[in-house]
Amino acid sequence: MPIYGYACKSCGREFETLVRSSDTPACPSCGGEKLDQKLSLIATPAKHGHDVAMSAPMCEGGGACATCPCAVD
Repeated sequence: MPIYGYACKSCGREFETLVRSSDTPACPSCGGEKLDQKLSLIATPAKHGHDVAMSAPMCEGGGACATCPCAVD
């Protein structure tokens, strides 16, 4: 089941939900079914083969920061 993002036309709330092909999504706040489907970002592979979220703060890839998963021992 894909996750889709929506904005409710009635109350303006933005939300994400799992949607089966047979389901009609509804706003979790007001129950409205008049929704605008939002564009979502597509995940892309990170450089160096590891998750970018793991290397906060971002390093320059040289392993200079102590928290960087690409740090060389």
